[in-house]
Amino acid sequence: MFNMVDFLIDVPVGREPVILQLTDPQIIDSSQQRSPGLLSEEETELWAPDKLEERCFKYIRETIEQTKPDLILVTGDQIHGSFDDNGSMLLAFIEFMESFSIPWAPVNGNHDPENNMGIDWQSEQYEKAEHCLFKQNQYYDGKVIMGNGNYTVGITQGGKLTRVFFMMDSNAYDFCDKIKTINDHSTGWVGLCGGQEEWCVEKIKEIKAASPDTKITFAFHVQFFKFTKVFSKYGFTGEEVADGNTIIIDEHPQKSEGDFGFIASNIPQYGRWDPEEKLVNKLVELGVDSFLVGHLHVIAASVVYEGVRYQFGLKSSEYVSFPTETPEGKILRTKYHFEGKPLVGGTVMKLAAEGEIYKAYNYICK
Repeated sequence: MFNMVDFLIDVPVGREPVILQLTDPQIIDSSQQRSPGLLSEEETELWAPDKLEERCFKYIRETIEQTKPDLILVTGDQIHGSFDDNGSMLLAFIEFMESFSIPWAPVNGNHDPENNMGIDWQSEQYEKAEHCLFKQNQYYDGKVIMGNGNYTVGITQGGKLTRVFFMMDSNAYDFCDKIKTINDHSTGWVGLCGGQEEWCVEKIKEIKAASPDTKITFAFHVQFFKFTKVFSKYGFTGEEVADGNTIIIDEHPQKSEGDFGFIASNIPQYGRWDPEEKLVNKLVELGVDSFLVGHLHVIAASVVYEGVRYQFGLKSSEYVSFPTETPEGKILRTKYHFEGKPLVGGTVMKLAAEGEIYKAYNYICK
């Protein structure tokens, strides 16, 4: 009955399934910078290939060991592709994730495909990895589906399909070398397009027809416009958040149950796709109850709006930029100079027996 789902994870009855969202490791190998002086001396030293453990892997390892997930979702920008032209950082990341022997499901971010190995090569590396759940669903109803890696992962318990994760490519390949992304399904368009919407809609209908109580989550990289509206609940306008004026939902006097995290950034205009909310409204009508994204590094917040969860995952490395908490309790965007605590780790979701997300929180590394 569940053959309409690409991958299935069976969790024993009596145990709460744990889902971990990692996002934006954005690994950089400074020795692969494309021109001298592109990075500063400090960046070159801090992001050298021998710093991979210190800047990234130690955080992901602690997060996984402490949260013990049944499934790991990685919502894009595993690497900063323009600093990984030979693919060595992506291969190192895959090898590292495989070492846990836990099913993990990645989607592409806007920086992943920038390297000279090309997006098709990257997709092949994911597909070859034993524990990596990744599939190139390239065609639907005889037509091309845009994006690289649109697929589904289901959670089963006691013979029931309790939740399905739609792992979607939000595209945005504008900054990629067109020669390296020549195929019939890569695009610079931001958001779901070119058959993705039709594929999703029909897949959801198929799943719901076979299992009406199954819950549905969408995971992708670049957020749509609705996130700005949702976060306005806490005074967020979508514009730049000044240093020290971070919106900390956990401390907000009107905090709603189930909401958590912080907002220390704006949402760039180019990332506000689906401005008329046609797609998101259609998906919610079909039964999607949660949307998980990454992309913005210093927004790590989860808000339930009209019964639907909208979530930016917590950044999972110290590459490019990341949030830090100062001794005074302020949250700042940081590159490498900071006093205080890096707020790095992952976002955890625990599922009830029927698949509901009954508990969610940011795991911040010690």
